[in-house]
Amino acid sequence: MLRAPTAQDWTPRHGFMFAVGLVFLLVLFAASVIAASFSMPTETAVTVELLPPQDGNIAATLLPTGEGVLHPGGDATVRVRMHFVLPPRTDADLRWAVVFGRDLFDEIHVASGQWQSETRSFFQPDSDEEGAIPSFFVFTLPAQMSGPVQLDVVARSSTPGVLRPFVMPENIVRKMEQRAIALTMAVYAGLFMLALVMLALFYAAHDRAFLSYFGFSISALLMLAALNGHLYLLPGFSLLGSWREQGVSALAMLFSAAALHILLRYSDAATASPRLNKAANIFCGFLLLLSAMALMDVPLLRGTVRAASLAGWLGASIGCIVISTDAGRRAVPMAWPIMFLCTLNFVAAVGAEMLSRGVVPDVWWIRRGYQATLLVTAALLAVGLASRIGTYRVQRDRARLAREDSELRVTRQSARLSLSEGLQAQLKDLPAGDVEWTAYRRVIEHLHPMLQLDSIAITVHGEATQDLLLVEPADRTEHFARAIAQRQGMLKGLVRTRAPLQISLHEARAEAHPQSAVVPLPIRSPGWGVIILERAQGDGFTNDELTIVAEFGRLATQAVEEASAAMRLRRSAELDALTGTFNRRSLDQWLTRCFGDAHRASKDLSVLFVDLDHFKQVNDTHGHAAGDHCLRRTSAALREMIGAGDLLGRYGGEEFIVLLPGATSDSARQLGERIRLAVESQHIEWNGTSLPITVSVGVATRSALEQTPTATIERADKALYAAKRSGRNRVCVAPAEFV
Repeated sequence: MLRAPTAQDWTPRHGFMFAVGLVFLLVLFAASVIAASFSMPTETAVTVELLPPQDGNIAATLLPTGEGVLHPGGDATVRVRMHFVLPPRTDADLRWAVVFGRDLFDEIHVASGQWQSETRSFFQPDSDEEGAIPSFFVFTLPAQMSGPVQLDVVARSSTPGVLRPFVMPENIVRKMEQRAIALTMAVYAGLFMLALVMLALFYAAHDRAFLSYFGFSISALLMLAALNGHLYLLPGFSLLGSWREQGVSALAMLFSAAALHILLRYSDAATASPRLNKAANIFCGFLLLLSAMALMDVPLLRGTVRAASLAGWLGASIGCIVISTDAGRRAVPMAWPIMFLCTLNFVAAVGAEMLSRGVVPDVWWIRRGYQATLLVTAALLAVGLASRIGTYRVQRDRARLAREDSELRVTRQSARLSLSEGLQAQLKDLPAGDVEWTAYRRVIEHLHPMLQLDSIAITVHGEATQDLLLVEPADRTEHFARAIAQRQGMLKGLVRTRAPLQISLHEARAEAHPQSAVVPLPIRSPGWGVIILERAQGDGFTNDELTIVAEFGRLATQAVEEASAAMRLRRSAELDALTGTFNRRSLDQWLTRCFGDAHRASKDLSVLFVDLDHFKQVNDTHGHAAGDHCLRRTSAALREMIGAGDLLGRYGGEEFIVLLPGATSDSARQLGERIRLAVESQHIEWNGTSLPITVSVGVATRSALEQTPTATIERADKALYAAKRSGRNRVCVAPAEFV
């Protein structure tokens, strides 16, 4: 039997191997990031001045460092003049370019005199931009441009930010683009692969935490692609550009809610920290509401939604730190590293916000560092979830074993219930001779397929009942009869122990033979019985199987005893104790039932009222014991004369009623005559004295309109008294009406 894995199966060797692999991957990732990171080297200094806006409104302010302009957003157009000096051209192929960070500009272009660059847009990128997936706004300057240069920059944006220009050789720009593309693609590919792996784990483990992680990684991928402006390059996703910064805010809030949700599932906060789980879920609902409000893009609410989105982003970061800290205190795998990275993400998010406000310089780690930390956090979170696969396997194996055990219990309980209910339904109306056969037949019908037996036999031997042998399949009957006859003493001894036993009933011989088991039936001594099981060689019987067989045998034996007791009780309740015929209560019930049936079917029905003549004289002369003897002899004579479908009952005292379904008045009169002659011809003695007994019979037949026996019984009673008045020992037929 397979053993379910435990926690010890995964440590310490597996834990050490896991730690080594994790450290190797982190070192490899760190080396890749360092190699791909870059600064923005400039070959010439740039100064900027703020030009007055065309609409007369103050739209922007210079940064204190003079390196850029802080624009307020709200569809404001910023006009900036750049001053820089290009060195004399020494390389005919060397060209210079103006570079801007790829922020959420609706439009941006540069111009100098008669020359103007193409207009770039964050939300509607052009296919001719530098790089397969552009990371900067790059404007290549004319080849002849050198010496002191003035360039006007015109930029429009709905989002507050900083406009910082850089001037550098075009070959430097290409290297920057290549490195940016490499790192960005690494982040995208990492998130995509993590999503794919978690989807596969969800399919394998059926744990919704992996599905939640899939949603988290996909939302992170979409958010980063939107923040980088790459999402709008994809076919179909370009339509999202119509939402502009509102769409970016919606994706950011959706990601924040997904991050909180996956951390709650990862840390099992619903069970371990219900209050924290409730608060985080409420905040997730708030984030989803903000996402919906951003997508509605109501102009009057843009400022409010922008501020609320910033608060939601920072609040979600703090919430992730709190949840991972709580998980670390509960020793959840990878919780403390994840908490550290959540903190680093929070710092990176704050840095990016400060960059957009011109507080910190524009360096790569501030502008894009949060994307690298987000990928590492997602990777460690995936590792933390995947490290629980061992636990899931243990739980799955335990659940499987519990399910199989439960299914087995349910199957057996269902079979036990089916057997019990079937026995109760079938045995209650069976004749006494069929009760045992039917009960044990049902046991065979249940056990044979359930235990996949080759053959099964039940034998019952009783003091007052006929021996019983049931075999399935039937062609094995002779085999079992011979085996039982040869080992009857051994089987009786086994019955006394009341314990099932696996034992062979075959003669020892070279060829293989089936495995056998004998299960005693709890039959009261001196009766005894057993259930004999046979199955193919090599497949013995488990204790559970023998237990269920014993239970089924007990149910059948108990049902037989209860049915026999109920039959005896029913007979004692229905029959007259002295004569063995139906008593008055049962007779009234049968009369009512038979009259109703006859009326519905429009059939004949006749009644004989039989009364012993001079019965009081017998009691007074010879005693009541002699009278009882006469009643018993008379009832025996009546039973011999009536048919199988007729009913006989003692109506009271020395009066009997014979109910004749389907009998006409004439056939009833003829039966009455036969009864009269049979009683008269009896030779009854009591203490050496002959007791001549005769009967008077009143006959009445149901009229077509009579539904109840009252009128018919009354006419039969009157006919009986008419017979007595006519001299007794005679039959009198009642007319339709007595006058």
